[in-house]
Amino acid sequence: MTESLETFNSLSKKLIWCATFLLVAFTSRANLLRAEEINFSKQILPLLSNNCFECHGPDKAERKAGLRLDTHEGAKMELKSGFSALVPGESSESEMYMRIISDDPEEIMPPPESSKSLTEDQKELIKKWIDSGGEWGKHWSFEKPVKEDLPPSVNHDWNPKNPIDSFIHSKLKAEGMQPEEEASKETLIRRLTLDLTGLPPKIKEIDQFLSDNSDDAYEKLVDRLLQSQRYGENMARIWLDAARYADTHGLHLDNERSVWPYRNWVINSFNKNQRFDQFTIEQIAGDLMPEPSIQQKVATGFNRCNVTTGEGGSIDAEYYVRYAAERVETTSTVWLGLTAGCASCHDHKFDPLSQKEFYQLFSYFYSLTEKAMDGNKLLPPPSMKAPSELQVSEMGFLKEKIKSAQAKIPKLTKTVSYTDPNAGQELVNFGSSADKVWIEDALPAGAKPLGNEGDKSWQFVKKSDENPVLSGETSTTRTATGLSQHFFEGANPPLVIAEGDSLFAHVYLDPKNPPETIQLQFKTNDWNHRAFWGANKGYSVEGKTDHTNFPMGELPEKGKWIRLEVPVKTVGLSPGSKVDGWAFTQFGGKVHWDKAGITSRRLSEKQLASLNLWEQFQRKHPQSDTPKNVLDAIKINPDKRNEAQKNILLTHYYKNVNTETKAVYASTVKKESEAKNRLDSLEKSIPSTLIMEDRKEPRQAYVLERGEYTQQREKVNPGVPEWIAPQIEGAPPNRLGLAKWLVSPEQPLTSRVTVNRFWQQLFGTGLVETSEDFGLQGSQPSHPKLLDWLAVNFVESGWNVKEMIKLMAMSSTYRQSSRVDPDKLEKDPKNLLLSRGPRHRLDAESIRDQALAISGLLVKDIGGKSVKPYQPAGLWKPVGFGGSNTSTFKQDSGSALYRRSMYTFWKRTAHPPSMAIFDAPNRETCSVRRARTNTPLQALVLMNDVQFFEAARKFAEKVIREGGKELNDKLNYAFRSTLSRKPTTTETDSILNLYKEHLEEFSKNQDTVKELLGTGESTVDSKLDQSELASWTMITHLILNLSETVTKG
Repeated sequence: MTESLETFNSLSKKLIWCATFLLVAFTSRANLLRAEEINFSKQILPLLSNNCFECHGPDKAERKAGLRLDTHEGAKMELKSGFSALVPGESSESEMYMRIISDDPEEIMPPPESSKSLTEDQKELIKKWIDSGGEWGKHWSFEKPVKEDLPPSVNHDWNPKNPIDSFIHSKLKAEGMQPEEEASKETLIRRLTLDLTGLPPKIKEIDQFLSDNSDDAYEKLVDRLLQSQRYGENMARIWLDAARYADTHGLHLDNERSVWPYRNWVINSFNKNQRFDQFTIEQIAGDLMPEPSIQQKVATGFNRCNVTTGEGGSIDAEYYVRYAAERVETTSTVWLGLTAGCASCHDHKFDPLSQKEFYQLFSYFYSLTEKAMDGNKLLPPPSMKAPSELQVSEMGFLKEKIKSAQAKIPKLTKTVSYTDPNAGQELVNFGSSADKVWIEDALPAGAKPLGNEGDKSWQFVKKSDENPVLSGETSTTRTATGLSQHFFEGANPPLVIAEGDSLFAHVYLDPKNPPETIQLQFKTNDWNHRAFWGANKGYSVEGKTDHTNFPMGELPEKGKWIRLEVPVKTVGLSPGSKVDGWAFTQFGGKVHWDKAGITSRRLSEKQLASLNLWEQFQRKHPQSDTPKNVLDAIKINPDKRNEAQKNILLTHYYKNVNTETKAVYASTVKKESEAKNRLDSLEKSIPSTLIMEDRKEPRQAYVLERGEYTQQREKVNPGVPEWIAPQIEGAPPNRLGLAKWLVSPEQPLTSRVTVNRFWQQLFGTGLVETSEDFGLQGSQPSHPKLLDWLAVNFVESGWNVKEMIKLMAMSSTYRQSSRVDPDKLEKDPKNLLLSRGPRHRLDAESIRDQALAISGLLVKDIGGKSVKPYQPAGLWKPVGFGGSNTSTFKQDSGSALYRRSMYTFWKRTAHPPSMAIFDAPNRETCSVRRARTNTPLQALVLMNDVQFFEAARKFAEKVIREGGKELNDKLNYAFRSTLSRKPTTTETDSILNLYKEHLEEFSKNQDTVKELLGTGESTVDSKLDQSELASWTMITHLILNLSETVTKG
């Protein structure tokens, strides 16, 4: 008994220490979050979680002394000592409380050596909770949200606009605070435009808003911005952090990958205001939907954005586990706001997520067709062509145009009047022959160069005294002492052999160093089609001299170009054979080759005017360009052809062969040809992208001990944590079932987590500050009832994103001035109670985009491939591997330098430095809340980075051209373009004095002017006075560097 009591005493000390620390930590937050009644979920449970669950929580492996404090039963359980930590209704019987109030230094908790103590108020809080019954319940975020009635109006003078204000004002009144007045219209349009589009308003837009005195002027502004295509870009830019979007693989070579069509999809989804539940389902499981569209498959790129590898020596099984585990963590963070990754090695120490449940979620992502070692390729499978909706529409239009033209052809055939001039005559001879040059100055399309020196075997040389050239710019040459050759294979399209064809090449034998043998070899399925001149010292099959190595006679005359011809029959090539490889071989000597190809026999124009003669020719020598159905009709005796066969034959002949009848079809054929050419060009321009795809046979998943891929334990199948929400009845056991569960009506987390991030986007901080963690370790909501009201309203609206954003933007809470007085700053430094408007530094991308937009440099194109704007030279070299296609940074030029920052090429191992300095994440992992720092480095970027200085120069040009005649007018223009307001008198006087100083200095030093204005690739307006331009550049540079400029206030 004594030993048990000591065990419990020791345990109690730990428990009391935990509780004390928790209560101390809770005090500062409690000052803001007062409650008339003690709420276990919101007040007590977080304290236990933060300080006790590590030893007495869900993780069985780490649990001490058998005591659980994460369940009601565990806390009430009688321990071996006979005591219970919690006796509901009896604080005097609860050992937890008795140790807190003890005066005995051996028993008091926390122990004196911890340097922690509880205040009397905190002790009283614990006592009241226990005496009131020790209420227990789920963590607040695991309970389904309830849309409670709105609080009564507090003060009409506070001008509430919508339900959001009812909740905010009620809390402010309870805290003895009041909201700020509405911000000025200049402030509002800048704040709102930056929040909804990521760009500043133009002066024209500012003036339009200022002059609109109607009651709904602000609402019209909100509606206009929500309809802007820039809205979708801004929303997508934020979402890409969550999707961990990047343009490279991340590990090893960190090569480029193609997944940017997914980014386009995100932009379009937000602009179209796609329901958020559908937005979710398509990204998690678009490929598993019934008859999925192209865009639904493209959406699954969300889970192909993870870091992957192709490093030699890596183990497939390990990386299949890594990839699936990462996808569980990302999905849990983005939609559930849970830190699920903590459960990959053991039961979660704080949240009720077991290790088995983690691997049930893991199982959804464990059976994909992707390769663990993807080779760091641009398009590791699965991937697909990803035409945009506009491209799909245009392709459909072109196909219909082609179909319409083709449907007209048979009708035209019936209008042709034709009499065969050679009916009944026999074809005696050919009218002509024609050469098709296949090899001249370059290899055929698709050909892979090979030879004695591998892919370096082909030597193309220009004409000189040493190197003769017959045709074109170059010939190929080879000097050998024995058997040597250069050749290619894999040409596509191949040469198709017809009856009577000959293969030809031109050769020049060096008279000073002639070879003993020359040989031509032709590849179909094999290389056994050869012809040789001179000695039989080339390649052969056991020395044979048949079609596998046909003797053509003596060596050609030396010192001049000679045409060699090889009838296809002599080397065993029959009609229909496809030649995709050609070898030039010699034994010793120096040889030049040029202009090689195929000669086909042709009919004369007069002969082609006869259907009869043309048919005979096609029977004897079928041409590769004659369609198969036409050749099939020709083989049939004319008397036995049916009407369809006759029409096929006549239509082809009239349309493609007979010179006179071709004219009947010319207009229609031209339309068809133009449409086909445009369709071909369009199809070639369509990008490809990575997508998701499941294996036909799923892999078996296991609980992995300590997360080690080799330590397989219990088998698990796809499943969801039903303590969050029940599995949907009849849902498929795949990603589609998971996606539907995430947005099911019973799901308590997804809607809360999502509206919280929208709130974070507009107000700077979420109602739950830890937007990535809604679990027991996360922050308590500052306004829990408001959060739940918004979450339920979001679902009731049909998951309408724009409606939710508008609701927040329309509130008087959002419209408040961001002015803060000392009292408010002391009471609510983080503005958690929303007693003033939002004010915080802009995100990295918005800072750069704002400068480009104000300067007029910003390119307006929406979507497209990533670009490489200005970055320091040699940026990628320190992290570059040999063989990587991103080891060296190569800057783009032209318009690519001025695209929105969301299109900047994102290399994971060295993401854009100017954005990294402004806290942009590297996107190696999912991120839903950026840090927000203020450092000297950021000031240096704004002052010295070429893109900001160039923007200042182009902005200065606008100021001079468009700002007005007077200096005051120009300064007003600069301020309004940047800050939406006019400068104060003090600002005007100071800045114009500075301008005059600059002008005086630059007027005396034109070399400095030239150097300053030469920054960046954009052209300088030479029509402007260069000293004046340099002076205004310094002023605009100053304005772009203001704290107010890079801050949303």
